[in-house]
Amino acid sequence: MSARRVRTPAVLWRRLRGRAIPILGAIALFCVYMGASLYILPHMHHVRGWSYPLDLWNYFFLSRYIDIGNYQQLYGLTLGQTGLTTTPGAVVSLVPVWAIAHVAGIWVDLSAVPQPRPTAWLILGPYEVLLSAPALFAVDAVAVRIGASLARRLVICAGEVYALYNVLLWGHPEDAVAVALLVYSCLAASDRRWLLSAWLLGVAIAFQPFVLLAMAPLFFPAGLRRLPGLLARAATPSAALLVVPLALNWSVTVNSLVLQPASLSGGRWTPWRHLAPSLAHFGPYGPNLVAGGPIRLVGVVFSLILGFWFCRARRDLRLLVAVVALTLMFRVVFESVIAPYYVFPTIALGLVSLSAASWRRSAAAVCIGAAVNWLSNFDGHRAWVWWPIVAGLAALVAVSWPKPVVLAGQPHGRSSIERPSAQGEPPLGAAKFKRLSETQ
Repeated sequence: MSARRVRTPAVLWRRLRGRAIPILGAIALFCVYMGASLYILPHMHHVRGWSYPLDLWNYFFLSRYIDIGNYQQLYGLTLGQTGLTTTPGAVVSLVPVWAIAHVAGIWVDLSAVPQPRPTAWLILGPYEVLLSAPALFAVDAVAVRIGASLARRLVICAGEVYALYNVLLWGHPEDAVAVALLVYSCLAASDRRWLLSAWLLGVAIAFQPFVLLAMAPLFFPAGLRRLPGLLARAATPSAALLVVPLALNWSVTVNSLVLQPASLSGGRWTPWRHLAPSLAHFGPYGPNLVAGGPIRLVGVVFSLILGFWFCRARRDLRLLVAVVALTLMFRVVFESVIAPYYVFPTIALGLVSLSAASWRRSAAAVCIGAAVNWLSNFDGHRAWVWWPIVAGLAALVAVSWPKPVVLAGQPHGRSSIERPSAQGEPPLGAAKFKRLSETQ
């Protein structure tokens, strides 16, 4: 027992030291984000009060309905607040913050007018960083698996922190949580742990449904016999969270989930907005809202095609991450209105694909990712901004696409998402080659 007590801190210290890079990245992200929110941005814009994202504040108010059991108010327009248009995982994750603020007696104004210095932001802001930090650990885990050096891991982590700050700035940590779970799902799929991969993807869908675009490359290699069970497990978390809102407020919940209302006044227009149905004469929606759901089905079709292609390709972890990054790019390509944080998933997985690439390609990918991330925040509602964003994401995926590598004794096209041979076992074809040599 004494030896176990001595070994446990040593093992814990080794594991923490192995994840020192994402830990430092999370600390740097917290310091920069909270410092900018409480001091830098207010002084730059010469305003009184703190700078905090209104979207996250809206989620924080909606978590109150879960705390008091009023689930039917999550969707639709209530008390001047915008209801959900996606799965409620983000709101559920903020319930502990609301409960702490309520029990501690922290003043929270429920009016629609933003307050200059809400005390609850001192809890909500660090909690937002805490929710988003697992994305750094997930990306670093894939980089370690692929075989990235320490210097390359530092470069990847720095790029991820810069891209993740954009997500925090707009108040959508659920995107970072979904990306983290998706990356861990890719790791589980590469180890043929299909059930774990399905559950991780299911929880990611409960936070943000855009990860559905990566379902085909993840599950199709498992085979048709396993596919129904994997799909059922992936749908269970979202179904469990939606069963009560659907039972209490069916029409409003279904309309919000299917139509996916997108505001033309709060995002960057794309050419697809001309084909998106207007919601001006539909229920409580205003004239500046369009339905984004139908256009997104085109991206789902292309992701299915990529899933079938991936089944016939060389299925290693690097190629899987690159294909998932390409499928997530469809979120920006086939969208009527895009937000700046939409580019984060493709940038996050595009950078991790550079773990074994040359430094020239790595530098090009980091520069492209930084340019796209900056361009997505361009202050203007003009349709032309969409074109360079899509071109930049396509260039990032192309630069980070892994080169085909054929192992010695391994025929081209053999899947590497298979169980590795036992330690010490000769590679495929080695025994046959030995027998032929002895015969000759």
